Amino acid sequence: MIPLSAMKKTILYLLLLGYGIQGIGQSVSIDSMFEPKLSGALFYMTGGTVGKQFYSDDWTNGDIKLHTGEWVFNKKLKYNTLLDEIIWLQVDSFRQVKLEKHFIDEVCFKNINGKPVRFIRIRYKSDPLQDTTDIFVEVLTEKKASLVVYRKVIPRGKIIREYNGVSYSYDMLVPRPLYILTLPDKNRVTFRKPKTRVLLKAIPDKYRIPLKSAIQQVHLTVRTESDLAKLVDLIDS
Repeated sequence: MIPLSAMKKTILYLLLLGYGIQGIGQSVSIDSMFEPKLSGALFYMTGGTVGKQFYSDDWTNGDIKLHTGEWVFNKKLKYNTLLDEIIWLQVDSFRQVKLEKHFIDEVCFKNINGKPVRFIRIRYKSDPLQDTTDIFVEVLTEKKASLVVYRKVIPRGKIIREYNGVSYSYDMLVPRPLYILTLPDKNRVTFRKPKTRVLLKAIPDKYRIPLKSAIQQVHLTVRTESDLAKLVDLIDS
């Protein structure tokens, strides 16, 4: 017969072991012993919203460049536009992990809607009264001038839906992209709409005047973000 004191110690050990296992399951620090670490926290979908939370709804193979310069290849990834976070699907356990942003320099999705898509982490100050923060932005072009877009989605208004006679209120998610243009002299300008007149209004005269002339020569009309990137490529030093 096991003494009562020994039984208590055994139960206490098992409880502590269980808590330890649970704690390990709440964080992820490594995917493979043969490649650099990915770290983050378990991710759970934000509820109470209507609209797209992700840049793409499908898990996409992607490569991650860490702040150390090392690369982690071929991971199932999504970009959450509501949270501005990269989500990693661990295919062996089907756990979803929100990766730690400050450890990531860039993410290269291999094929989203038939094309590669690249996100980089930049430091950005949206308001003079706010601190500078890290954000992920999609790269549209990088030449003498570079253009990136912050794919932020925000709650805007409420929508009421009924289920089985009960009304529920949801936040309506709407895209709120911000285009960030870095000029050849390293100054930044921002604007909200991918339009020629909006871009021309945002940039200084020393770039605006020659850009207007270049637009007339190539007869470029901006209808898409791809057109906007071509327009930015015309900016010369």
